[in-house]
Amino acid sequence: MKYNWSIIGHENQLNKLEKDIETGNLAHSYLMAGPNSVGKYTVAKKLAGILQCENNFCHKCPTCIQIRKGSHIDTMEFKDDKKSIGIADVKSIIERLHMTPQAPYKVLLIQSVERMTIEAANSFLKTLEEPPPGTIILLTTNNLRDVLTTIVSRVRTITFGVMSVNYLSAKIRELYPDSDDDQIRKACLFSLGKTGKAVQLIRKPEALSEHIKAYHDIQGFVNHNNTVDRFAYVNEIIEDPKKIELFYNLLSQILRSRMLEEKSYEVQKKYIKTLSKIADAGMLSKGNVNLRLFLENLILSL
Repeated sequence: MKYNWSIIGHENQLNKLEKDIETGNLAHSYLMAGPNSVGKYTVAKKLAGILQCENNFCHKCPTCIQIRKGSHIDTMEFKDDKKSIGIADVKSIIERLHMTPQAPYKVLLIQSVERMTIEAANSFLKTLEEPPPGTIILLTTNNLRDVLTTIVSRVRTITFGVMSVNYLSAKIRELYPDSDDDQIRKACLFSLGKTGKAVQLIRKPEALSEHIKAYHDIQGFVNHNNTVDRFAYVNEIIEDPKKIELFYNLLSQILRSRMLEEKSYEVQKKYIKTLSKIADAGMLSKGNVNLRLFLENLILSL
């Protein structure tokens, strides 16, 4: 590739973006969609650097440094702070996009664009479809289904996915040659093929230890029907969204593995039913659902 992206994997997506640049076929708006922690926002930010740096994305000039730090005057970032993006935010964005640029482009990055309220999204549509000259809008989402179709229809979508454990392990080993092979393997397994998550687990051994402990706890629930322990575990994680997400991810991983090994069709159907419940958990959590009751019923059904 022409540019030094410094990104693990996603070669097809990066080649597509480079081709768009080289052929002058850049879209005015891109939506990068895929699971969390696979590198979508990192790609968007590197693309901003490529567009703004006048020295082939050198990583060293003031422009590259400012973009990396999030302080570049013509590169606006709206990172996911778990809050909604409202109409006032969008009006501020539009106003800033119409200011005279000092760099080659005005670049807008919005992480998790599904955070936009319907009112805000509707007020943003005209700008998204016909932004001011020299403007590139880069959006990301963890779930394409949560993004309004009116937004999706006005952007060029690039889809990102997870990677195989073997591929990811080899790449992580290149980046962290001093790390233990078993540690790398476990980090890649628990990351579920997500590059950002794998790197985080390698850099933070305590986080990897937490994943290993949770994995063994959940294995115990699946193997032994101890209601008291199961309810105690729900009590432990109920107030922490990160622990709940970890529980869903690890439980899904364990059940999928067992389903593939299971020969009984009836038992496989039970696994599929439970996996469907877990898949619905994200949607249910956004509604008026008693989360404790849902988790207790889920964990009792194992």
